[in-house]
Amino acid sequence: MTNELLEFARLCPLGIAIGAYGTLVGAGGGSLLIPALLLIMPNESPATLTSMSLAVVFFNAYSGTLAYMRMGRIDYRAGVLFSLAGIPGTVVGVLLVHHIAREFFDPLFGVLLLGMGVFLVSNPLGSVSPDGSGSNGDAPNACLGAIGSAYIAVVSSLLGIGGGIIHVPFLIRVLRMPPHTATATSHFVLTFMALTATSTHIVLGEFEHGINQTMYLAIGVMMGAPLGAALSAKLRGNLIVRLLAVALCLVGLRLIGRLMLS
Repeated sequence: MTNELLEFARLCPLGIAIGAYGTLVGAGGGSLLIPALLLIMPNESPATLTSMSLAVVFFNAYSGTLAYMRMGRIDYRAGVLFSLAGIPGTVVGVLLVHHIAREFFDPLFGVLLLGMGVFLVSNPLGSVSPDGSGSNGDAPNACLGAIGSAYIAVVSSLLGIGGGIIHVPFLIRVLRMPPHTATATSHFVLTFMALTATSTHIVLGEFEHGINQTMYLAIGVMMGAPLGAALSAKLRGNLIVRLLAVALCLVGLRLIGRLMLS
């Protein structure tokens, strides 16, 4: 019992921070959780870590989506279309991760973190498109959004990050969706993608262990998500996102350095 309480005391606050920040920027928290899990659980397989992360992302996205629904920020037409387009890719990504060794997964994720960090330094998620326009909902944008969401779903479920850290910039920069709408809609899409990924992991028998840690983190993110949604109405988030970018770069370098030193 004491060990379980200590584990809860360690993981629940981490979940609160991830839930608040992930909802604030619409990223779902997976881009923060997976690096943390890689560092604190060095002996677990990529499949186990991604299954844990995506389950937590689901609880975060679900809680955040409920908050954004009350605020009226979700573009439901785009959200449903992008969810339907991404679900097959989500299953493909989950199947692929079962064939990746930890020795390959760590440097791959490290390189991705470095890339995301550099991108976020120059293009914070909270930035508005140059002309300030939003999504116009025309057919080419809808088609492009569906195709992009399908590919993002494969990468995000493969790496266990949920995809929001990629999806939000895509919605803002490519589809010219207003940032507040993009973060809310991304959370809506993440709910269905993460649920699909988690269900696939369960069918494949991935939750034989790690369920307690997952639940401790899930409790935290569900507490933090409403806080992040409330903060999103008051903060632009550029400085916060740039600080995240620095953290991602540092973790990425550590993961790559670990391989070089081994």
